Amino acid sequence: MKTVYGSLLSVFCVVAFVCAAEAFTVDCDIPAGNVIVDAIDGDTAKVRQDMRDTKDGWFYWAFRVKGAAGKTVKFVFTDKYGGGPVGVRGPVVSKDGGKTFSYPLDGKSKKDEFTYTFGPEENETLFYECHPYVLANWEAFVARHAADIAAGKMKLETLCKSRKGADVPRVRYGCISREPKYRFLVTCRHHASESLASWVVEGIAEAFMADDDLGKWLCENVEMMCVPMMDCDGVQAGDQGKGRWPHDHNNDYTEFLYPETKALTEWINGHASGRLDAFIDVHCPWIRGQYNEFIYTPLKDPKIYPATEGFFSATVEKLQEGGLRYKASDDLAFGVAWNKGPKKGWSSSYWVVHNVKGLKTCRTFEVPFANANGAVVTPEKCRLFGHGLAVALRELMLKPNS
Repeated sequence: MKTVYGSLLSVFCVVAFVCAAEAFTVDCDIPAGNVIVDAIDGDTAKVRQDMRDTKDGWFYWAFRVKGAAGKTVKFVFTDKYGGGPVGVRGPVVSKDGGKTFSYPLDGKSKKDEFTYTFGPEENETLFYECHPYVLANWEAFVARHAADIAAGKMKLETLCKSRKGADVPRVRYGCISREPKYRFLVTCRHHASESLASWVVEGIAEAFMADDDLGKWLCENVEMMCVPMMDCDGVQAGDQGKGRWPHDHNNDYTEFLYPETKALTEWINGHASGRLDAFIDVHCPWIRGQYNEFIYTPLKDPKIYPATEGFFSATVEKLQEGGLRYKASDDLAFGVAWNKGPKKGWSSSYWVVHNVKGLKTCRTFEVPFANANGAVVTPEKCRLFGHGLAVALRELMLKPNS
């Protein structure tokens, strides 16, 4: 797939501050990098998240530290939007160039700062606000499933060209060589920085390619249409995505400023003839507090949404996998708290429910960044939750009179 990201990555990085006496640097020249360095004073680095075209502030950041082996460094965030941008388990950290990540400061960080001791040979370390998912992760997923592509279980396509000229991937899984009995559409990353959503979508997709009873049923009966990165440019650049001016991708289903949103609706109307059995859009919420530390669905107006949503929530709770502790009782009822309908433009789910026929479920899942009802959120647990969603979707399709 053609991409222009490699040549553009450095455009989004702030030149690192270098303290000559201490000789370590902080920069964002990494995939999905995002930081502004205000100052380095001794062993204290003052940094903040780069908002770019997010108007009202958000919390995402990611940076690299080089040359700090053997040092103990305090990282202080000078932008304390929302109380501070450090998540409830601290940063995710990689000492091997992004191959693996962990939470070494779980329980040891504050909302607006953390202190990290670098090992004696630790000369390059990556710090992310949450587990990242960037273009390289998507390409690795595709490579792992080369045999499934050859077998016709997975078909790579292009949704459209992004604003920056990249090919936005779209994929079809399962029953793709003939007319399916059911059609699902799964999307994520309408907000670029909500990376845990991508791992959930991987889990749903892998259910279609497994050599087991579920995989065989899905491939015989279901075509799953999927767009794994709706804000494809923002994912790789490290944009906040949420609150992008004048509105973000998930409020763009009225004006269609972004090529991805328009292309998605055209794909539904063209390829699927305006009919879907299930639509799921996966998101991540704020980084801490009520409605932000458990998986939930903000339920929409029951007057216009499928009557089977309650059954689906109960089924997901019963059949979930991965230990992220989803409870149907955690779903946010329509009209409660912030869940009172569109305030700007329509979201993807609002457009779908008003324009698509045949729906048995049409919903958003909010998957927390680090803590899910006490469970540690990891990519593997997100994949397993996604697999559980696939199991629950089969149950929903087979429900009499659904």
